This record gives sequence, structure tokens and C-alpha cells, in this order.
Amino acid sequence: MSRTGRPREFNRDKAIDSAMNLFWEKGFESTSLADLRQTLNLSSASFYAAFGSKKILYAECLNRYMETCGQVTIALDDLSISPRKAIENMLHQTISMQTSTLSPSGCMAVLSGLNCCDENKEVEQLTKNVRKQTRDAISRCVLRGIESGELPENTNVEVITLMIDCFVKGIAIQARDHVSKDQLLAAADTLLQCWKV
Repeated sequence: MSRTGRPREFNRDKAIDSAMNLFWEKGFESTSLADLRQTLNLSSASFYAAFGSKKILYAECLNRYMETCGQVTIALDDLSISPRKAIENMLHQTISMQTSTLSPSGCMAVLSGLNCCDENKEVEQLTKNVRKQTRDAISRCVLRGIESGELPENTNVEVITLMIDCFVKGIAIQARDHVSKDQLLAAADTLLQCWKV
């Protein structure tokens, strides 16, 4: 009697990375189960045995993304450098990562979980929560900028946070539209001219 299950050579970590890149490139809605099974070289039974469902796999892939590519936001809480430098480092690292030819362009957290149908609204919420983590980290950095005297005491934290966060989220679309790394870096440096007393 034949046995069903994952192939002997199945490597879960590699499978998560492959699925992550697929979701990152195509988005949650446009990535079909057939796409996933073909990319991971798994039968339907093996796929469900390994991951449970497409949504569960997506959540695991998004978590992997944040543990790897999403680490660019760590710079925002680096107390060993100035708040302005932290913002600069985060922007430059984000641009470098999202324009790299070694992975899909843009940001998985921005591009892959938008415009989901009603039955997948939890996927939208999942990515929204991840995006909020970045916005919250920017806000903490702006507050630190005020406390350190880099920004005026009357700085509107919400407005400056939103301005920077809109730029960060916009990088994903510009990178997907093949705007060059150099152009994006120049735009980021121009944005940073607003960061002064």
C-alpha cells in the first residue's frame, strides 16, 4: 500500500523560504494552492500535512519575512546612534533590500496582503498589524529625536511619523515599478532634510 506524506527530502525551512518568495511576488490572493504545491513539490495531501492551510503557511511566511528582511527596522530602536541616523539607516537598508535582485522587489508586508476577499480578511489584518509595528517604531524614534534635541519640542509626532511611514510604504511600490536604488536613496536623503531643529 502506498504511503502519503512529505517527501523524504522535504526541508521545511527551505519550503518556507520558497513559499515566502512566492507570496511576496504574487500576493496572497493571486498565489494558488496549485502554485504552492508546484513550487514546493508537494502533493495536496503532503501540503496539508506540512502546513495545514494556505493561510497558516502565509502567516508562517510573513513571520519569516519579519525575522529576516523586516529586521531593517531594528535600527530605529538602536540607542547607540542618534535618532536621525537611525531613521537614515532604516531608510537606506529598506531601499537596498527592496531593490535587491536576490529577492522579489518591494515589501511583502506592504504588497502581499492587500485587497483580500471577505473570507481572507484576517490575512489583511495580519499584514496591517505588521505594518503598524514599523509605524510604531518610527514614532518611538521621532519621540527620541525630540527628547535629544534633534527635533523641536513642538514637533507633531503623529505627522512626522506618518510622513516617514508613507515614504517607507511607498518604497515598496516604487521598487516594484523599477525605480532605481540611487533615485530612492536620493529621495530618502531629501526627506531627511526635514529632520532638523
